[in-house]
Amino acid sequence: MPEQVDSALALLDGLDELAVAEQVEVFDQVHRSLQDALATLDEA
Repeated sequence: MPEQVDSALALLDGLDELAVAEQVEVFDQVHRSLQDALATLDEA
């Protein structure tokens, strides 16, 4: 599970180089990834 969180947070690298409109997509992807990581906690 820590790998999933690290991977999600790695998506934020370079965020400051993107236009605001493109940042929204990255935030959505990070949010989905973190939700998936949390969902796996329920399965354990």
